[in-house]
Amino acid sequence: MSNTSIFAMAGPLGVLIGVVLVFLSGVLIEQLVHYISWRYQRAKSGVAAIFAPLITSAPELAVFTVAILQGELEVAWGSIVAQPFMAATIIYPVVLLTTFSAWVAGKRRNKIPHVTRDIAVPLIAFTLPLLPILFLHPEKYGVIGRAYGVLLLVLYVIYAKYMLREEEVEEPEGGLWLKNSLLQTFVAILSIATGAEFLVAGIVELGVTLGVDKTALAVIIIPIASVIPESIVGLIFLFKGQDNEGVSAMIGEKALYGTFYPGVAMALGVYTLGEAAALALLLAIVVSIIEIIIVWRFGYFGLSAPVGLLAYVYYISRFLTGVI
Repeated sequence: MSNTSIFAMAGPLGVLIGVVLVFLSGVLIEQLVHYISWRYQRAKSGVAAIFAPLITSAPELAVFTVAILQGELEVAWGSIVAQPFMAATIIYPVVLLTTFSAWVAGKRRNKIPHVTRDIAVPLIAFTLPLLPILFLHPEKYGVIGRAYGVLLLVLYVIYAKYMLREEEVEEPEGGLWLKNSLLQTFVAILSIATGAEFLVAGIVELGVTLGVDKTALAVIIIPIASVIPESIVGLIFLFKGQDNEGVSAMIGEKALYGTFYPGVAMALGVYTLGEAAALALLLAIVVSIIEIIIVWRFGYFGLSAPVGLLAYVYYISRFLTGVI
C-alpha cells in the first residue's frame, strides 16, 4: 500500500489531522527560534528569517533532491520555480486572513501587519535576483547560468551572516517541549511533512465526499494547503502580533526561494526556461515589485494580495486552456 493511499484512508478527517500536525510543527519551530536566539545570542528576527524557512521548506528540498536523483530535472526545476510564484500569489492573502482573524480574536491591535519602510530593502534584494534567470537560457548560457547560481548562493550566505548577527537575548519562558533541540527539530520536520500530506489528501477526499469539482478544488484549495505549512511559523508570529518576527520569517522565505534554491539548481545546471517556468517567474517578480511599492509607500505588509490572486488565476487559466 502506498504512502498516498495511507494518507487518503483518513478521508476528510485528514484535513483536521493535517491542520493539527502543521500547527504543532509551527509551535515547535517557534519555540526553537526563541531557544536558538537565546542559546547563541543571535537576533530573534534573524533566526526566524534563516532557521524557520529552512525547516519548513524541508519537504520541498526532499522533492527537489529525489527528482534530481531520479533524473527528473524538469520536475526538480518546477519545484523550485513554484516557490517564489506561490509566495507572491497565495501567501499574502493567507497573511491578511491570519492577521484579520487575530484582530477579531483580540490577539492583535492592527488588522494587517504594520512594518517600517526599510522592510522594502530586503524584499527588493530577493526579488531582483529572479530577473536575470529569465534571460539565462541554459542552451545558450549554460556556463553563465551555473556561475550565476553560485553568485546567488553567495548572496544568500551574506544575507544569513548579516541576519544572524549577535544580539543580547533573554532566556525564553517555557523552553522546549521536547527538551532537546535536535529532537525537536526532527519532530518538527516530520510533523510538517506528514501534516502537509494529510492536508492535501484530506482536501481531495473532502471534495469527493461533497461532490466538488476536482479541478476547482485543486486550483482554489490545495495551493493554500501547501503554502500554510511553509509559512506556519511566520503566521503564528503574526497571529500573536509579533510583526517583526513574522515578517522576518516571510522575508526569509523569499530569500530562500529567490536565491538559495534557484542558486543550487542553476549551479547544478538543473534549470529550464520553458513558457510555464518563465511565466511563473515573471508573475512572481511583478507581484513582488507591487508589494515592495506598497510597503515603501504605506508601511503595510501583504496589501498586494488581490494582485497576487489575480496573477494566480491568470496562470491557472493559461494552464487550463493549454497555452502553457
